[in-house]
Amino acid sequence: MPLSTYVVPRIVIPLGGDNSMAVRGINLDDFTFLLPNHFEAMSKVVALYQTHTESVFSSRAFTDFILAVAKDFPGLLSEVISLSTDEDMAEVRKVKLPMSIQLAALSAILKLTVEEAGGLGNLIGQLRAAAGKAMAEAALAGSAAPASSSSTGNGANR
Repeated sequence: MPLSTYVVPRIVIPLGGDNSMAVRGINLDDFTFLLPNHFEAMSKVVALYQTHTESVFSSRAFTDFILAVAKDFPGLLSEVISLSTDEDMAEVRKVKLPMSIQLAALSAILKLTVEEAGGLGNLIGQLRAAAGKAMAEAALAGSAAPASSSSTGNGANR
């Protein structure tokens, strides 16, 4: 089966009237984009979910998660919705979706992301591995820079 036949799973969120938006799970490209911009928030989100002994989809766990993230990291939520709808971030913020629609979208995004990873444990493991690899590559790239460079004496190489 060629990749061109793959259909990304999406959940349609009604917006009222005949309008709707379709969201998909967060993929590795999205994660790579989010990580440098929201590392602290993402770390706290993962830690928050790891403390829950209930299903990640239970009302209590999901409500606690959304409220904590919304309170501390509102930009992360907007970016996640933007990425999962493949819409421009400015457009998502301009629309000012009602909280009920944002919650429905985030619930669907979380469901798709966790299901596609084969469960929360697998997802966390995959994210840790990807984050570790990204940080190691960044450190390697930083150490690969020449310790000193030849200079013409005019500061042009600085």
